[in-house]
Amino acid sequence: MISNTVLILAVVFFATMAGLFAGAETGMYQLSRLRLRLGVEKKRLLFVILGRCMQDSSGLLLTMLIGTNLAHYLSTSIVTSMFLTRVANEHTAELLATLVTVPILFVFSELIPKNVLFYRADLLMPYFSPLFYALHRILSLSGIVPLLKFIARIFASLAGLAASSKTVMTSTQRHKVQAILQDTHEEGILSSVQSDMISRLVSISHIHIRTVMIPLSNVQTVDANSDRAALLNKLNKSAFTRLPVMENRPTNIIGFINIYDTLGSSEEFDDLKKFVEPIRKIDADTNVTDAINIMQKENQKIVLVTRGGRTGKKRPVGIVTMKDLVEELLGELVEW
Repeated sequence: MISNTVLILAVVFFATMAGLFAGAETGMYQLSRLRLRLGVEKKRLLFVILGRCMQDSSGLLLTMLIGTNLAHYLSTSIVTSMFLTRVANEHTAELLATLVTVPILFVFSELIPKNVLFYRADLLMPYFSPLFYALHRILSLSGIVPLLKFIARIFASLAGLAASSKTVMTSTQRHKVQAILQDTHEEGILSSVQSDMISRLVSISHIHIRTVMIPLSNVQTVDANSDRAALLNKLNKSAFTRLPVMENRPTNIIGFINIYDTLGSSEEFDDLKKFVEPIRKIDADTNVTDAINIMQKENQKIVLVTRGGRTGKKRPVGIVTMKDLVEELLGELVEW
């Protein structure tokens, strides 16, 4: 018969392993990819092993979850068997085992390890990497991890949460780049201005121009029937080089005028129609990167932002200039 000392040591061992696996779940997210990459490039063995584990981060996470739950099950089973030798009722033994193991596992196998790995992931994760790698390989080769991945994909698809591999990779790489930027800024490799600029560049493809545009209600427009005097009077209230031109009503934008070209004309004019240039229309859901590409290729300096209404007809909701888009990369520009 196994002595109580051995059983207690087994419980302590499995509780420790549960804490290690649970803490590693947090450590995976807190781990500095920059320091990991530097360790791999320096061919430091523990970092190389950890790097191989992190290549399949989703599989490694499943491995940690399996390890945590398995250790919890074994530790509670041992405690339950110890109580069964002392009480005759099985339900009483299970209740006592639950009352004993739950607070212990919560504190020593969840709370403390996750807090430690949250702040010391870069220091501790490499030391535990051989264990993680061995367990991950065993569960992967046995087919358990691939099976769980398959099941997770099915449930994600049924719930409408499945994402394309391209989307997932883009999102993952973006988070990695942001983590690297944070590390390099803290270590003084990049200045705050450089870090801010690159951070903007990383996230700019997910910003829509509807969040950047000037709402139509705030846009300075000029009436198509304005003569020279009316235009000059308008310029006293506006310092913009290009002004959208509206006809009959504010939402009917027929184009824009270049102030210098219009006022530089030697001819007198009673309206602005011959100076009006067509204005490019872009949907409000277009992201900033695509908008910049469109404006560069078509040599556009100002575009009209539109959105589909209930009838399906596009209606103007604002304007965007190249300055507005560039400011999403460089920050506020006082002069342009």
